[in-house]
Amino acid sequence: MIEKFKKILEKENLQPRELAAKLDVQPSAISHILNGRNNPGVAILQKIMTAFPNINPEWLLLDKEPMYKNEKAFQRDLFNQEYSEPSKIEFSERQESVSSNKNPLQTIEPQTIIKEVVTTLPPKEILRIVVYYSDNTFQEFKNS
Repeated sequence: MIEKFKKILEKENLQPRELAAKLDVQPSAISHILNGRNNPGVAILQKIMTAFPNINPEWLLLDKEPMYKNEKAFQRDLFNQEYSEPSKIEFSERQESVSSNKNPLQTIEPQTIIKEVVTTLPPKEILRIVVYYSDNTFQEFKNS
C-alpha cells in the first residue's frame, strides 16, 4: 500500500501534506502510511476514491491494473514483440570440421542455422484465433 500512496503522489504531482489536505486528514496520518508505521484504514481509502474519482478502485484495493479508470491495461502487441536469441545452440557436428582458431558461428551461414533450428521444433497446429475490435467486441475462429 505504501507504493500505491507513492504512486498517487507522483502521478497527481502532490506533496504528502497536499494529499493530507485533499483527503481532509492530518499530515501525520499520511506520513505514518508512507513510512510503513500504519496501514490506511477504510476511511482513508474511501476518501481517496472520493477525492480522486478517476482512480480505479480495483487497482487501489485489489492490485488490478490499470491505475486510472480511463486507462487501458498494458497489453503486449503481438506484431511488435522482441525476441531474444537462444542462449545456446549446439553445433557439435559442424565444430569438428572447423579449425580450432575460428569461431564456428562465423563459418556457418545464418540460413543453415535457421533451417536446423526450425526442423528440430515440433510441428504446431493453430487451434483458435481471436480478433479483438476497437468497439470492445471480438470474433473467434476455431480450427475444426
